[in-house]
Amino acid sequence: MKDPVIISIGGGKGGIGKSTITANLGAALTLRGNRVGYIDADLGDANLHLCLGVKRPPAGLQDYISGRYKKLDDVAVTTSVPNSWLVSGASDFLELANPNFAQKQKIINNLKKMAADYIFVDLGAGSDYHVTDFYAAFPYGIVVADGLPTSIENAYGFLKNGTIRGLVRLFAGHPEIQARIKSFSDPETKREFSTVNNFLASMVKDHAKDVEIMKEWLHAKKNLLIINMVRNADDIKVGTRFAEMVKKYLSIDLHYIGYVVYAPEVRQSIREMKPIVLTQEATRIKDCFDAISQNLLALTKGPIR
Repeated sequence: MKDPVIISIGGGKGGIGKSTITANLGAALTLRGNRVGYIDADLGDANLHLCLGVKRPPAGLQDYISGRYKKLDDVAVTTSVPNSWLVSGASDFLELANPNFAQKQKIINNLKKMAADYIFVDLGAGSDYHVTDFYAAFPYGIVVADGLPTSIENAYGFLKNGTIRGLVRLFAGHPEIQARIKSFSDPETKREFSTVNNFLASMVKDHAKDVEIMKEWLHAKKNLLIINMVRNADDIKVGTRFAEMVKKYLSIDLHYIGYVVYAPEVRQSIREMKPIVLTQEATRIKDCFDAISQNLLALTKGPIR
Protein backbone atom coordinates (compact mmCIF):
# COMPACT_ATOMS: atom_id res chain seq x y z
CA MET A 1 0.00 0.00 0.00
CA LYS A 2 1.35 3.44 -0.92
CA ASP A 3 1.86 6.04 1.77
CA PRO A 4 -0.99 8.56 1.92
CA VAL A 5 -0.53 12.10 0.65
CA ILE A 6 -0.66 14.16 3.86
CA ILE A 7 -1.74 17.79 3.52
CA SER A 8 -1.90 20.29 6.37
CA ILE A 9 -4.39 23.15 6.07
CA GLY A 10 -3.92 26.45 7.91
CA GLY A 11 -3.99 30.18 7.44
CA GLY A 12 -3.26 31.97 10.67
CA LYS A 13 -6.59 33.80 10.95
CA GLY A 14 -9.69 32.30 12.50
CA GLY A 15 -13.08 32.54 10.80
CA ILE A 16 -11.84 32.08 7.22
CA GLY A 17 -13.75 28.85 6.64
CA LYS A 18 -10.75 26.56 6.97
CA SER A 19 -12.65 23.59 8.40
CA THR A 20 -15.37 23.97 5.77
CA ILE A 21 -12.70 23.98 3.06
CA THR A 22 -11.10 20.88 4.60
CA ALA A 23 -14.37 18.94 4.81
CA ASN A 24 -15.50 19.79 1.28
CA LEU A 25 -12.14 19.32 -0.42
CA GLY A 26 -11.83 15.88 1.13
CA ALA A 27 -15.38 15.04 0.07
CA ALA A 28 -14.63 16.19 -3.49
CA LEU A 29 -11.69 13.78 -3.59
CA THR A 30 -13.82 10.87 -2.40
CA LEU A 31 -16.19 11.58 -5.29
CA ARG A 32 -13.18 10.98 -7.53
CA GLY A 33 -12.63 7.54 -5.99
CA ASN A 34 -10.13 8.37 -3.24
CA ARG A 35 -10.17 7.22 0.37
CA VAL A 36 -9.77 10.27 2.61
CA GLY A 37 -8.76 10.71 6.22
CA TYR A 38 -9.32 13.82 8.34
CA ILE A 39 -7.26 14.82 11.38
CA ASP A 40 -8.52 17.70 13.49
CA ALA A 41 -5.29 19.18 14.85
CA ASP A 42 -7.05 22.23 16.28
CA LEU A 43 -6.21 20.89 19.69
CA GLY A 44 -7.88 23.61 21.73
CA ASP A 45 -11.07 24.25 19.77
CA ALA A 46 -11.84 21.23 17.59
CA ASN A 47 -14.96 21.48 15.41
CA LEU A 48 -14.17 19.62 12.17
CA HIS A 49 -16.34 16.72 13.33
CA LEU A 50 -19.42 18.95 13.10
CA CYS A 51 -18.66 19.66 9.43
CA LEU A 52 -18.52 15.91 8.81
CA GLY A 53 -21.74 14.80 10.48
CA VAL A 54 -20.17 13.49 13.70
CA LYS A 55 -22.03 15.01 16.65
CA ARG A 56 -19.69 13.88 19.42
CA PRO A 57 -16.75 11.58 18.62
CA PRO A 58 -16.42 8.74 21.14
CA ALA A 59 -12.62 9.10 21.14
CA GLY A 60 -9.98 11.41 19.70
CA LEU A 61 -6.40 12.58 19.80
CA GLN A 62 -6.46 13.06 23.57
CA ASP A 63 -7.14 9.34 24.02
CA TYR A 64 -4.29 8.42 21.69
CA ILE A 65 -1.81 10.84 23.28
CA SER A 66 -2.71 9.68 26.78
CA GLY A 67 -2.01 6.07 25.81
CA ARG A 68 -5.59 4.91 26.27
CA TYR A 69 -5.47 3.73 22.66
CA LYS A 70 -2.27 2.40 21.12
CA LYS A 71 -2.89 3.26 17.46
CA LEU A 72 -4.39 6.24 15.66
CA ASP A 73 -6.61 3.77 13.79
CA ASP A 74 -8.27 2.96 17.10
CA VAL A 75 -9.64 6.49 17.52
CA ALA A 76 -10.75 6.99 13.90
CA VAL A 77 -14.51 7.17 13.29
CA THR A 78 -16.57 7.10 10.10
CA THR A 79 -18.11 10.36 8.84
CA SER A 80 -21.00 11.47 6.66
CA VAL A 81 -18.54 11.51 3.74
CA PRO A 82 -18.49 8.05 2.12
CA ASN A 83 -15.09 6.32 2.12
CA SER A 84 -13.61 8.59 4.80
CA TRP A 85 -12.64 8.60 8.46
CA LEU A 86 -11.93 11.23 11.11
CA VAL A 87 -9.59 11.48 14.08
CA SER A 88 -11.08 14.28 16.15
CA GLY A 89 -9.28 16.91 18.18
CA ALA A 90 -9.95 17.85 21.77
CA SER A 91 -12.12 20.90 22.28
CA ASP A 92 -12.73 20.06 25.94
CA PHE A 93 -9.25 18.78 26.85
CA LEU A 94 -7.15 21.84 27.73
CA GLU A 95 -3.95 19.89 28.40
CA LEU A 96 -3.74 18.96 24.73
CA ALA A 97 -4.16 22.55 23.52
CA ASN A 98 -0.40 23.05 23.95
CA PRO A 99 1.18 19.65 23.21
CA ASN A 100 4.87 19.11 23.80
CA PHE A 101 7.27 18.15 21.03
CA ALA A 102 7.10 14.42 21.78
CA GLN A 103 3.29 14.43 21.65
CA LYS A 104 3.23 16.23 18.31
CA GLN A 105 5.93 13.95 16.93
CA LYS A 106 3.96 10.88 17.97
CA ILE A 107 1.00 12.08 15.91
CA ILE A 108 3.16 13.12 12.94
CA ASN A 109 5.12 9.85 12.82
CA ASN A 110 2.03 7.67 12.88
CA LEU A 111 -0.14 9.48 10.36
CA LYS A 112 1.56 7.86 7.37
CA LYS A 113 0.57 4.44 8.73
CA MET A 114 -3.12 5.24 8.30
CA ALA A 115 -5.13 3.72 5.44
CA ALA A 116 -5.99 6.52 3.01
CA ASP A 117 -5.06 8.04 -0.31
CA TYR A 118 -5.20 11.54 1.18
CA ILE A 119 -5.09 12.76 4.78
CA PHE A 120 -6.05 16.34 5.59
CA VAL A 121 -4.70 17.84 8.82
CA ASP A 122 -6.96 20.73 9.82
CA LEU A 123 -4.91 23.20 11.89
CA GLY A 124 -5.99 25.68 14.51
CA ALA A 125 -5.96 29.45 14.18
CA GLY A 126 -2.81 31.45 14.85
CA SER A 127 0.82 31.15 13.84
CA ASP A 128 2.52 29.93 17.00
CA TYR A 129 4.78 26.90 16.93
CA HIS A 130 2.07 24.53 18.19
CA VAL A 131 0.25 25.18 14.90
CA THR A 132 3.16 25.72 12.50
CA ASP A 133 4.97 22.56 13.64
CA PHE A 134 2.16 20.55 12.07
CA TYR A 135 2.19 22.70 8.95
CA ALA A 136 5.95 22.26 8.50
CA ALA A 137 5.95 18.52 9.18
CA PHE A 138 4.31 17.40 5.93
CA PRO A 139 5.39 17.80 2.28
CA TYR A 140 2.18 19.56 1.26
CA GLY A 141 0.50 22.50 2.98
CA ILE A 142 -2.56 24.50 1.99
CA VAL A 143 -2.91 28.12 3.11
CA VAL A 144 -6.47 29.47 3.19
CA ALA A 145 -7.22 33.19 3.02
CA ASP A 146 -10.41 35.13 2.34
CA GLY A 147 -8.88 37.99 0.38
CA LEU A 148 -9.28 40.69 3.05
CA PRO A 149 -6.13 42.59 4.14
CA THR A 150 -6.19 41.13 7.67
CA SER A 151 -6.49 37.62 6.29
CA ILE A 152 -3.62 38.13 3.84
CA GLU A 153 -1.41 39.60 6.55
CA ASN A 154 -2.14 36.66 8.84
CA ALA A 155 -1.56 34.17 6.02
CA TYR A 156 1.82 35.77 5.30
CA GLY A 157 2.84 35.55 8.95
CA PHE A 158 1.64 31.97 9.07
CA LEU A 159 3.72 31.03 6.02
CA LYS A 160 6.80 32.80 7.37
CA ASN A 161 6.55 31.14 10.77
CA GLY A 162 5.79 27.78 9.18
CA THR A 163 8.89 28.07 7.01
CA ILE A 164 11.10 29.00 9.97
CA ARG A 165 9.70 26.12 12.05
CA GLY A 166 10.32 23.74 9.16
CA LEU A 167 13.95 24.80 8.94
CA VAL A 168 14.39 24.58 12.72
CA ARG A 169 13.06 21.01 12.75
CA LEU A 170 15.88 19.97 10.39
CA PHE A 171 18.52 20.62 13.04
CA ALA A 172 17.42 18.85 16.21
CA GLY A 173 20.43 18.65 18.51
CA HIS A 174 22.05 21.74 16.98
CA PRO A 175 20.86 24.60 19.23
CA GLU A 176 23.23 27.19 17.73
CA ILE A 177 21.88 26.70 14.20
CA GLN A 178 18.32 26.55 15.51
CA ALA A 179 18.79 29.82 17.37
CA ARG A 180 20.16 31.47 14.23
CA ILE A 181 17.19 30.29 12.18
CA LYS A 182 14.67 31.39 14.82
CA SER A 183 16.15 34.85 14.96
CA PHE A 184 16.04 35.16 11.15
CA SER A 185 18.41 38.08 11.59
CA ASP A 186 22.00 39.12 11.10
CA PRO A 187 23.88 38.38 14.37
CA GLU A 188 26.09 41.44 13.83
CA THR A 189 23.48 44.09 13.01
CA LYS A 190 20.52 42.35 14.71
CA ARG A 191 18.43 43.43 11.73
CA GLU A 192 15.91 40.99 10.35
CA PHE A 193 16.52 39.76 6.83
CA SER A 194 13.94 40.73 4.23
CA THR A 195 14.03 37.39 2.40
CA VAL A 196 14.85 33.76 3.07
CA ASN A 197 17.46 33.87 0.30
CA ASN A 198 19.31 36.71 2.04
CA PHE A 199 19.27 34.75 5.25
CA LEU A 200 20.67 31.62 3.58
CA ALA A 201 23.36 33.68 1.86
CA SER A 202 24.47 34.99 5.25
CA MET A 203 25.00 31.41 6.48
CA VAL A 204 26.87 29.95 3.51
CA LYS A 205 30.35 30.91 4.71
CA ASP A 206 30.17 29.00 8.01
CA HIS A 207 27.39 26.49 7.33
CA ALA A 208 27.54 25.58 3.64
CA LYS A 209 26.35 21.96 4.08
CA ASP A 210 23.56 23.02 6.41
CA VAL A 211 22.39 25.63 3.90
CA GLU A 212 22.14 22.92 1.24
CA ILE A 213 19.93 20.89 3.59
CA MET A 214 17.69 23.92 4.07
CA LYS A 215 17.47 24.56 0.35
CA GLU A 216 16.47 20.95 -0.28
CA TRP A 217 13.67 21.21 2.29
CA LEU A 218 12.46 24.52 0.85
CA HIS A 219 12.39 23.02 -2.65
CA ALA A 220 10.55 19.88 -1.50
CA LYS A 221 7.89 21.71 0.53
CA LYS A 222 4.83 22.42 -1.63
CA ASN A 223 2.88 25.43 -0.37
CA LEU A 224 -0.58 25.76 -1.93
CA LEU A 225 -3.12 28.59 -1.74
CA ILE A 226 -6.92 28.68 -1.76
CA ILE A 227 -8.88 31.95 -1.63
CA ASN A 228 -12.21 31.48 0.13
CA MET A 229 -15.50 33.45 0.10
CA VAL A 230 -14.78 35.15 -3.23
CA ARG A 231 -17.39 37.73 -4.28
CA ASN A 232 -15.85 39.30 -7.40
CA ALA A 233 -12.92 39.22 -9.82
CA ASP A 234 -10.81 41.50 -7.59
CA ASP A 235 -10.96 38.89 -4.82
CA ILE A 236 -9.61 36.28 -7.23
CA LYS A 237 -6.70 38.52 -8.23
CA VAL A 238 -5.65 38.67 -4.57
CA GLY A 239 -4.39 35.10 -4.87
CA THR A 240 -1.98 35.91 -7.67
CA ARG A 241 -0.70 39.08 -5.98
CA PHE A 242 -0.23 37.27 -2.68
CA ALA A 243 1.75 34.47 -4.35
CA GLU A 244 4.00 37.08 -5.96
CA MET A 245 4.58 38.78 -2.60
CA VAL A 246 5.48 35.50 -0.93
CA LYS A 247 7.95 34.71 -3.70
CA LYS A 248 9.56 38.16 -3.42
CA TYR A 249 9.93 38.36 0.35
CA LEU A 250 10.05 34.76 1.53
CA SER A 251 11.74 33.29 -1.56
CA ILE A 252 9.30 30.39 -1.60
CA ASP A 253 6.81 29.28 -4.25
CA LEU A 254 3.13 29.47 -3.36
CA HIS A 255 1.00 27.54 -5.86
CA TYR A 256 -2.46 29.06 -6.30
CA ILE A 257 -4.83 26.11 -6.79
CA GLY A 258 -8.18 27.86 -6.90
CA TYR A 259 -10.91 29.84 -5.19
CA VAL A 260 -14.26 29.16 -3.55
CA VAL A 261 -17.13 31.57 -4.19
CA TYR A 262 -19.13 33.10 -1.37
CA ALA A 263 -22.35 31.12 -1.05
CA PRO A 264 -25.05 31.69 1.61
CA GLU A 265 -26.10 28.04 1.30
CA VAL A 266 -22.84 26.98 2.96
CA ARG A 267 -24.30 28.04 6.32
CA GLN A 268 -27.21 25.64 5.80
CA SER A 269 -24.83 22.78 4.96
CA ILE A 270 -22.93 23.49 8.19
CA ARG A 271 -26.19 23.37 10.15
CA GLU A 272 -26.98 20.05 8.49
CA MET A 273 -23.41 18.86 9.27
CA LYS A 274 -22.85 17.70 5.71
CA PRO A 275 -20.31 18.99 3.14
CA ILE A 276 -22.10 20.97 0.44
CA VAL A 277 -20.35 19.06 -2.37
CA LEU A 278 -22.40 15.99 -1.39
CA THR A 279 -25.73 17.69 -2.13
CA GLN A 280 -27.57 16.85 -5.33
CA GLU A 281 -28.03 20.40 -6.62
CA ALA A 282 -25.54 21.77 -9.13
CA THR A 283 -23.97 24.94 -7.72
CA ARG A 284 -21.02 27.24 -8.43
CA ILE A 285 -19.43 26.31 -5.13
CA LYS A 286 -19.43 22.62 -6.08
CA ASP A 287 -17.75 23.55 -9.35
CA CYS A 288 -15.07 25.38 -7.36
CA PHE A 289 -14.26 22.36 -5.22
CA ASP A 290 -14.29 20.13 -8.28
CA ALA A 291 -11.70 22.37 -9.96
CA ILE A 292 -9.54 22.61 -6.82
CA SER A 293 -9.60 18.84 -6.28
CA GLN A 294 -8.54 18.31 -9.89
CA ASN A 295 -5.65 20.76 -9.46
CA LEU A 296 -4.64 19.06 -6.23
CA LEU A 297 -4.63 15.62 -7.84
CA ALA A 298 -2.47 16.92 -10.67
CA LEU A 299 0.04 18.45 -8.25
CA THR A 300 0.28 15.43 -5.98
CA LYS A 301 -0.15 12.50 -8.36
CA GLY A 302 0.47 13.86 -11.85
CA PRO A 303 -1.87 14.99 -14.65
CA ILE A 304 -5.34 13.46 -14.68
CA ARG A 305 -5.95 11.41 -17.81
